[in-house]
Amino acid sequence: MVDNKIKNLLLKSVVDSDFLFLDSASTKQLRHINIKLNSNKLNVSSLDLFETLKSLKQLIQSLKFLSERNKKILHVWLKNKQYLRITEMLIDKENFNVDLSVKNTLSQNHANQFKTQLLFLLDLPLKNDKKKIKRILNEKIFLINKVNLKLEKNDWGSYKIYNEINNFKKFLFLFIIIDLIFTKNK
Repeated sequence: MVDNKIKNLLLKSVVDSDFLFLDSASTKQLRHINIKLNSNKLNVSSLDLFETLKSLKQLIQSLKFLSERNKKILHVWLKNKQYLRITEMLIDKENFNVDLSVKNTLSQNHANQFKTQLLFLLDLPLKNDKKKIKRILNEKIFLINKVNLKLEKNDWGSYKIYNEINNFKKFLFLFIIIDLIFTKNK
């Protein structure tokens, strides 16, 4: 009963946050895109509900895994500098049950190598930047989640949510998921 209620709340939240819609219509045929609407200067693509929910559940499971560890750090990389500032303002570090690093690059800290780490990339693809990937692996970050629209040939063993974060409602939706997971497990 409780499990169904949680699933329904997740589904309702996804719909309410416009997480299933892309502002720009994609010209490519992708398994992530379900419906394309082009009419009167309105170009909208609708994402496949089941693919999106599956990706969100992978993110939630990764965050839950991290929250259950004693020593943990969550790295959040954002391209949008306004979102960086908003994230730093919204987080109550005293009640947040994880070390949080919100930046747009990786800072080298050898003490972090003994912690379980998750890298959460928002609109920053890994691409094939071998230097960046080598640095991530040298920092012992093996759990990576991404949210972007880039089609990457090599996903480097990361989980991906095919979406864009240029809409504040989508960013807030993801931030609330993170906040719920890490403030709940004290």
